[in-house]
Parts: sequence; structure tokens; C-alpha cells
Amino acid sequence: MKIMNSRRRLFGGMAALSAAVTLAACSSPGAAPLASTGPVDAAEVVALSGADADHLGGGLTIPVGINVAMTGGGSIYGPLQVAGANLAAAQILAAGGPKFEFSIKDHKSGDAQAGVQTTRELGQEGVHLALYSYVGALGSAFDGLEQYKIVTLDPGGGTQKFGQNKPYFYGTRTFTPNDALAGIAKYAAERVPDATEAGFVLEDSGADNVADVVTAAKASFSAVGIELSDPQLVPIGGADFSAAVSKILAEDPPVVFISIHGTDTGLFLKQYRAAGGTAPVIGADWIADIPELAGTAADGYAFGTDYFSATDPANNPWAQFFVETWREAYPELGDPDLNGANFYEATFALWALVQRVLAEGGDVNNPDHLIAALEAEPTFSSVYGASASEPHGTFSIDLDTHSVSGREQYIYEYDGGDLVQRASFDSTGDDFQLTE
Repeated sequence: MKIMNSRRRLFGGMAALSAAVTLAACSSPGAAPLASTGPVDAAEVVALSGADADHLGGGLTIPVGINVAMTGGGSIYGPLQVAGANLAAAQILAAGGPKFEFSIKDHKSGDAQAGVQTTRELGQEGVHLALYSYVGALGSAFDGLEQYKIVTLDPGGGTQKFGQNKPYFYGTRTFTPNDALAGIAKYAAERVPDATEAGFVLEDSGADNVADVVTAAKASFSAVGIELSDPQLVPIGGADFSAAVSKILAEDPPVVFISIHGTDTGLFLKQYRAAGGTAPVIGADWIADIPELAGTAADGYAFGTDYFSATDPANNPWAQFFVETWREAYPELGDPDLNGANFYEATFALWALVQRVLAEGGDVNNPDHLIAALEAEPTFSSVYGASASEPHGTFSIDLDTHSVSGREQYIYEYDGGDLVQRASFDSTGDDFQLTE
């Protein structure tokens, strides 16, 4: 699959989209303009998404908050997430569903004060459904979500450990890297069959989180007969990985597992290869900048996560439809990534809650009715995965942790120009399958 259209085209489109969304977000409440989708076959949207044709909610207007990073270090993500939600809302309306009136907020890439303030604004606007990123803006929204009873899905950051079992808050993407560890370890054993040990590089995300990841990672690798070394801790957003590289080279493991994110991955790969490291490197993250930062050092890098492939959704008809309509609505943005995909499917999940409340004769603006509908049926349609009997995949929410479960994940490998799928698995790793 191709990684991305040209970065110049992407960022040019991003600038225009960000400006439009920011203008929409300035009003309070502010409704973002819906995507221009062209003619939509209502029956096709209903069938592909698994909607309840008898309880679509047509004629209703429902306020929905979207609280994402429009400014700050993560500002590239927010507009793409809003674009995904807008595309879904336009299709839902065209298919005979309700009008989702979005109030868009900027938590400034996880700024605590902004997270508190924007959540208060949504509550004062009477919003009871919302989509968030950054694990509820790194936890700053949790009190406000409970106070104002805002039923919230987070398809941008999931729950992580600190966001589990929080009232009204549910993560709908995987807990990185923990949910992928079983699959990553199994792929490492397949990639290097004789390996009995592995190097380990881990970002320093705080003592509690580090301890949690280390325990889970060592257990997963031990289960496939590989002893994972103690981690070489590196700072988040660092540029110099020489100390960690030197220690990994001294250990000389046959395979290296890295749990670092963003541009750190590309910089580590470049420095590790430049220093003479030859072992396969398997991680838990991918961004399009990696090949530009690492050059040929990125060749052969593999990663495991809930990555959305816009050029290989052939096993999921709803995913195909999403990609096709995204391209029509946003030709300047290139193909969608997981940001657009996750917020697209999460908006449909909100619609599913509305349908379930209506089917029970409830009030779609009553948060107690919405929570009851979620707890009664915590499974939703997904653009990830597929089944023999459905035109879409599914994901479920664990009602104890409020984290996503049953979500399909993948191993991809960069082969010097394309990302190639190597395996698929869920968070348990029990259904691990190599891609033929």
C-alpha cells in the first residue's frame, strides 16, 4: 500500500481544513459544516453500517461535542478527526438519521486547563454525547464529563491505564502498546524463529505506566519463548538515542522491540542502523514521517497496532465505502488514516446508541438512557476487521474497564515504499494469523 500522498498536498489541505474547522469552533455552541458527500444511497449506508432501519432517528437534531487538538503539538490530528466525524454525520443525515450538530472544542493537545474549560463549555451547552481525543485530554475532562453527564467515546487515545472505568468515558481505540503486545511477540517469534532473547527500548511515560508496560511486555514475549531484556528508557520527543543504541548493540539481541512513538521511531531507526545495528526492529506505532526521517533505515521495520489501511480495506465493504467517500469529500487531504477512520466509525457508534434508545422508547437527550443502551449492548460496527456474515467488522467495549475489546489489530512491515500487512490479531493474540 502507498504510505501517503505528497506531504505538501496533505499539509496544504490540512491548513484549509484547520482554518474552516477553527472558525466553526469559535462560536459557542458552534456547528461544524458537514462534509460534501454528493449523492448517498441511504439503503447502502444503513446496510453497510448495520443500522436499525426502523429507528433511524430522522428529524431529530442532537448536539454532539467534539474535543480534539486543534492547536499545539497534536494539531495535525484534530482537523482529520473532525473531518471523519463530519463525513459520518453527513452520511447519517442523508440516510434518514438525525442531524448531529457538532460543537467543536480545542483542548490544545492535552492542556489540562483547556480540557477542563472546554468540557465545562460542552456541559453548559447541554451536550450529552461527545467524542474526545488524548484520553479525555489526558484525564482533565473526567470530572466534568461526570458532572454534566456527557456520554463520551474517545477514538483518538482510548483509555490507557489512567482512563479506565471512568464514569461516562469509554475508549474506542486500543490501549497502546499493551493491547498489541501478544500479537507483536508472536510475530517476533515468526520473524526470527530461533530468537530466545530480545532487546527493549521504551519511552519514559512515568514510573507507573512504565512498570505496567514492562510487566505486560515481558509476559507476552515469555509466552513465545523469548526473554525480553530490561528496557532502555528514552525520553518522549527526544532526538539523541545514542545511549540506548549503544546498550542495545552491546546486548546484540537477534530482534529488538521498541515502544516509542511519533518521530522518535524514525530517529531511533536511523541512529540504530547508522551505528551498525542489524537486528529486525518491531514497534507499536507508525506515522508517515518515519521513512523521511529514517531513510533506508526504515526498511524492514514492522509494527503492531489498530492501523487503518486505506489502500487495503478489501475485507471490509464498509471500509471501502468510507475510503471512497472520503476521497470524494476531501480530495485535498489524500487517503484517510486512523484519525479519520476512528472518528468516522465512532460517530456511527453514537448513532447506534441513538437507535437503541429509540427502539426502547427512550429519550435520546437523556444521558441515563444513553448509558443504559451502551451497557445493554456494548458492541458496535467497525471499519476494522470483517466477518463472513456482515459487511463490516465489530468492536466491543469492556464494561468493567471501559476500554475497547475485540478490536482487530495488524502487523504491518515497511518494505521501502509500501506498508505490507504481515498478520492480524486481537488484543489477546489468540487469533493471531499470518497474512498470506
